[in-house]
Amino acid sequence: MGRIPVPLKYTFKDGLEAILRNYRIEKGIRLKCYFPMGGGSGYSPFQHIHEVDNIDDFPNMVLSSSFDNVFEKNFFEKFIDKGYFQACQPKPLPPIYADCGIEDPEKRFTIFAVVPIVFLVDHWRLGGLPVPGRWSDILDPIYHDKIIVGGWRKDEKSPYSEFNTFLFLNIYKDHGIQGLKHLAYNTKNMLHYVHMSRIAGSDSELGAAIYIIPWFLADICPRRGKTSVIWPEDGALAFPFYILAKKAKLEELDVLIKYTTGRKIGQYLSDNCYPPLNPEVEYRYPENAKLKWLGWDYVRSNDTMELIRLASEVFFEAWQPLLFTKIET
Repeated sequence: MGRIPVPLKYTFKDGLEAILRNYRIEKGIRLKCYFPMGGGSGYSPFQHIHEVDNIDDFPNMVLSSSFDNVFEKNFFEKFIDKGYFQACQPKPLPPIYADCGIEDPEKRFTIFAVVPIVFLVDHWRLGGLPVPGRWSDILDPIYHDKIIVGGWRKDEKSPYSEFNTFLFLNIYKDHGIQGLKHLAYNTKNMLHYVHMSRIAGSDSELGAAIYIIPWFLADICPRRGKTSVIWPEDGALAFPFYILAKKAKLEELDVLIKYTTGRKIGQYLSDNCYPPLNPEVEYRYPENAKLKWLGWDYVRSNDTMELIRLASEVFFEAWQPLLFTKIET
């Protein structure tokens, strides 16, 4: 069972279907895969897979580009800490990933790619203010009403049902509740990432000076003469694409794992600014780029989903309380 961002879905699924077809012809074995297509489709099963009580009711392999409920403390205690899953991390690990510590030291999660979260700066709207260089910079009150973060809602009368909880968690980890309040003070608006990329550098009244946005969408902004992609000095936030594969099923999952972590799909991900952890691909990282990962000690010693709920509530309470949709467990 898998999901990845919409821009990657069709190429990823086409390759997956070819692999499965050839495997069925060569081995006479049909592997069942569920890979929903379209924006926002198929999310319900992912919202509830962590609720199973028996490991046999959990999919043999989950591939996800969401920092989701399998990171809840209860799921760790029930299944992950008991050794039901085994990482299949490609080696050797490229230095940018080794340096940020994103490989799971307990070898349960396979991290096969990341979404780097960066700054996209509109120089005209920034005016005479300094270009932010680090994550702590965006908390400075000189940037009041000059930041846009990722978020989506059905219409202007509805609260936000999706937003960048990973950003909130990172700010909370490094700067606490006060840091979230500073971010809220500086936030002008929440927009879908695609919309950010389209309006950055324009005279749209929805625009702002600083967009916190995935590298891929910052990179395709059409007004690059008026904007710059700023890679934070302390590292772009490394939002993980992960695999959870059952240890007892690794042999039959091998063809799927090799496809997902392999060079061909890895180069496609790298070319589209979703860099993989495969050491064989050519990377597009800027010179001296760093990644910033939460840290596995932090993930394992906290209920990160509970912290996400707390951080989101703090942010919206300081920003616009009526626009908040409470995060369900």
